Amino acid sequence: MSGYLDNITPDSFSGIIFALEGVARTIVLLNGPTGCKFYHSATSDNQTIRQFEFDPLNYPEKWYFGQPRVPCTYLDSSDYIYGSRDKLTEALEFLRDNVSFELLCIVNSPGAALIGDDLRGIAAAIIQDRPVVVVETPGFSRDICAGHETAALELLKQLPLRQADEKAPKTVNLLGLSVFHRNYTGDIAELRRLLALCGIAVNCPLCAGGDLESVKNLPNAALNIVIHPDYGLRTAENLNAQYGMPFYVCDGPPVGFAATEKLLREICVSLGADASPAIAESERARARAYAFISRVNSLTGLPKGVTFSVEGTYSELYAYTDFLVRYFGMIPSCLSVLSAGSDCFKDRLRALLDKLGVSDALDRDILETDSELVLASGNTIAKLKLKKHAFSGIEISLPSLGYVDVIPKTHLGIQGALLLTEQIVNGLMF
Repeated sequence: MSGYLDNITPDSFSGIIFALEGVARTIVLLNGPTGCKFYHSATSDNQTIRQFEFDPLNYPEKWYFGQPRVPCTYLDSSDYIYGSRDKLTEALEFLRDNVSFELLCIVNSPGAALIGDDLRGIAAAIIQDRPVVVVETPGFSRDICAGHETAALELLKQLPLRQADEKAPKTVNLLGLSVFHRNYTGDIAELRRLLALCGIAVNCPLCAGGDLESVKNLPNAALNIVIHPDYGLRTAENLNAQYGMPFYVCDGPPVGFAATEKLLREICVSLGADASPAIAESERARARAYAFISRVNSLTGLPKGVTFSVEGTYSELYAYTDFLVRYFGMIPSCLSVLSAGSDCFKDRLRALLDKLGVSDALDRDILETDSELVLASGNTIAKLKLKKHAFSGIEISLPSLGYVDVIPKTHLGIQGALLLTEQIVNGLMF
């Protein structure tokens, strides 16, 4: 029973589905068994609510099985022998005639990818008035970041993108955001707000709420901003190679005041915009955060010197560690890597840890941590609670413990830095 607390983390297959679910007014049809459907539909609907009550009679059709998202063809053993054409045809005809959508995406499950059905040909014969994107091979054992980029690149390859003679000035696309990111709605709202303060418009948050029109207009933005490099760097490089689009890679997601200010200043220099309104707001927010931190520190000495652990991708570990160390004076105890195969930020993280003199933080097991503060998924926080470890936990990724965020939250940007300050101060006090 030594592994009873182990997590099963999302893979490339999940990354593809969540990325395509992130295109507004899109149906993602899963060509596979029902067992591959339920988790993805539930997670997607929790992140972007489509139904207002949990009533299975709302979606009684055999393709939906009582859930509002990710219909599936419910393949069984005979379909793996004789092919999925009949079920796929029936599902496509039902969706064409009964469901409103702008884009249809068909994704093979890992098992269905071995059948060899002509998904594109079957879909083309039935869906003729709207675009169809097909992902025939889900990536098998690769991680969720790789799957996300696979889906994004297939969208760029299979959709007819528009390219105007001139780029839209002071307009950007946001890459590397996913509906699987716990606070993606709040993240995008904060990034839009800060960029708008600088006079910069967001065309498309790719695979994170952007609609079909904004995806088609991707090449017309003046700049692509890669928020999570693990989820968006390959996409940015592809757009640069195909359309000559310049891109800016964040130092991990912009967690904290300094990272946010650096992002805004450098983006504004690149686009000829004015960062001063956003910087002025950040300075006011810094002053507000300082007042509360100073009061707590005068009584307890906290949060300086508090040990912490973080679970996330390489770029997320870099972003959180940099903020917690440099702003709060905290000490990293354990950094637990998710999606280790997507390692474009691995060297940056190691360089930061070497500079801080804590390079061994990457070698420790987060389930054995004695940190006073843990930033991780709800599952990891629950595991540590089960082990009777006394600590303060802050959810930064899915799966969640179930807290309902009526107000969209974020750890990015100025509002994110304030929220994280609030969570840390209260977590250490109570």
